Amino acid sequence: MNFSESFKQAFDSLRANKLRSILTMLGIVMGVFSVITIMAIGSAAESYMNSQFEKIGANTISITYKARNIDQRDWLRLEDMDTVKKAAPEIKNIATVIQKMGSVRIDSKTRDAVVLGVSSQYKSFDLIEMAEGRFINEFDVSAVSRVIIVDEFFVQKYFKNVRDQKDVIGETIVLKTPSGASTNLKIIGIKKSGDDLFQSMLNNEHAPVIVYMPVTAVQSIYPNGDKLEAISVSVVDKKKLREVGNRIVEALEMKKGKTDIYMAQNSADIQKAISDVLGVISSVLLVIAVITLIVGGIGIVNILLVSVTERIREIGIRKALGAQRKDIVLQFITESIIMTGLSGMVGIILGIVAGSIISALIKLPPIVDLKVILLSFFGSVALGLIFGVYPAKRAADLDPIESLRYE
Repeated sequence: MNFSESFKQAFDSLRANKLRSILTMLGIVMGVFSVITIMAIGSAAESYMNSQFEKIGANTISITYKARNIDQRDWLRLEDMDTVKKAAPEIKNIATVIQKMGSVRIDSKTRDAVVLGVSSQYKSFDLIEMAEGRFINEFDVSAVSRVIIVDEFFVQKYFKNVRDQKDVIGETIVLKTPSGASTNLKIIGIKKSGDDLFQSMLNNEHAPVIVYMPVTAVQSIYPNGDKLEAISVSVVDKKKLREVGNRIVEALEMKKGKTDIYMAQNSADIQKAISDVLGVISSVLLVIAVITLIVGGIGIVNILLVSVTERIREIGIRKALGAQRKDIVLQFITESIIMTGLSGMVGIILGIVAGSIISALIKLPPIVDLKVILLSFFGSVALGLIFGVYPAKRAADLDPIESLRYE
């Protein structure tokens, strides 16, 4: 018996028990579906993170605190930025940020807010694109200007009567601090909201709005507001990231007269850490998907053993008519491979569709690697070959005389 005859007989056998075959194949379908979906979303998430780092630039360093609770005398302050510039004259940009909580009021409407007090070059480190107006400049910082930047979603929500976003520039909103103090602020710019996953989470009326102010204005409004969250710098030569970071930390600690209070995190290390975390999560989910595949394979073994029992008399007749042991083995292995191969193709199609839908919902570009598709398909076929061996051997080992007597 050649392969084409075995294939035809195996296919006819599966068609004779359609429902049972379909239910058996579901385990493999779900396993392959899970593998494709997980890999597609994992690759899309990693690609998205890498693209964001590329936009910011893989040449940034952030100076932060080693401990959460730090002595007030060791706080990073605005004057420390001069120390950083002297310690690393090769830096390209330098910026800082202070984060505070509060609420903003427009007429009778109030919204919780995350207030970011930033320096003039902060825009270079945070992928900020302006829809209207301008961002905070050096004059705003030095003059302690009471100005504010809001985003497009905020404008659409609270300035519905305004026809053009340009008309919002110059409007006044009220910032209220947790201590109860209120300050009038003039809108000088509107930031583009964007359409990525993170921004979609923020574009929610229940989430605090993020607003930007000059760092000096925040310090003047909030009590004990002179503590900087971090000092960020960018360098031209990526190879000097670690060296420049260590030099800045040493200079700042020398100024404070202490050691081991600051640390330098560069963008390359952060990018690698995020990629490692995403890789671990994807690997764990992938293991679960593989377990699903194995369970599906065990289901195939079970159903083929049942098929052997049901077809004992048929096998006996075939052997009596001259069918060889290899013919019986080939037929049952072919049945197993057909089931897993078809399951693999269905799982791949469903996985690609599901990955695209989920990526669209979370606003990430779907990425399906051809290698993953091929590996999933040939892996499912190999699974059919492996799990079909025992039932095929069981069928081939049947005694033809005993088989003919079987009822």
